[in-house]
Amino acid sequence: MKRAWINRYKRGLSMSQTFKSISLVTIMLLSALSGMVVASDFAEANTVVITEPQQIVDGGSASDTQTAIVADSQGNVHIIWARNNLHLYYSMVASNGEILIDATQITNAGIHKVWHPDVVADADDNIHLVWTDKSGTHKIMYTALSPYKIQPFNGQSSTDNSITGIDDTIIAQRAQDRDWASIDVDSQGNIHIAWQDEYDSEEKFFNQPQIYYSMIQPDFVTNNIIVLFDDTLITPIIGHKGHPDIVVDANDQVQIAWDDTRGGKVELVFVIDTSGSMYSEWADVCTVIYGGTFSDGSS
Repeated sequence: MKRAWINRYKRGLSMSQTFKSISLVTIMLLSALSGMVVASDFAEANTVVITEPQQIVDGGSASDTQTAIVADSQGNVHIIWARNNLHLYYSMVASNGEILIDATQITNAGIHKVWHPDVVADADDNIHLVWTDKSGTHKIMYTALSPYKIQPFNGQSSTDNSITGIDDTIIAQRAQDRDWASIDVDSQGNIHIAWQDEYDSEEKFFNQPQIYYSMIQPDFVTNNIIVLFDDTLITPIIGHKGHPDIVVDANDQVQIAWDDTRGGKVELVFVIDTSGSMYSEWADVCTVIYGGTFSDGSS
């Protein structure tokens, strides 16, 4: 049984996955005004939807999935998605629905296996993305876009080189698998990234995925990043951790939530050799279940 945990240390709103085309609908959230009494718990569609669904891209025979979206300070929205899980694409749409930048490939040429992108906009309207590249050894990737540097917008597709501020950069790549990166930005423009990772340098967690964290500083002068905190394990306890989400509050405190099997009800079945040849291995099994110290003195 997985339970929600939060650690005090935003991601773009994910849209429903679709095939062949991606659509956008603008939702108006009604604020509760002072003295206003809401008569019903339910809202009619025409009271919250202020535009008809708008097709952002028609990929034809391609499969466009895993959409993420974020709005900038000027009310424009930035949409990213995976095409055939091979490349990331990007589009920029004005608040009135006008296409400012049409579908543009933003991953470098080559073989990729793109999964679970996430996106955030900073105070200068640069767009920061993370995703997992599962080609070869799994990698957590980061890219920054500066779409406003190509003004005026003409509604056409751009190029990766034209809008990229910081090129595809590896945040984490080691043995074992990793996935589900999440990203947010603080008031200083620093980027905070969390993801699940099966890397286990101490071989204590039996390759169960844990939550890792990294903090970087984008440098748009050198078009590179400065690593402030490298890969940091924040869940050093046995159990299956997954699907983290990260947010930075107004005080620049970083908070991460994830699902976790600790405290859950798990049925364990062991095949035990009762001939007496297991020696300390049997004691180590008890340590795994109940805690304590392993036969080699570690814990």
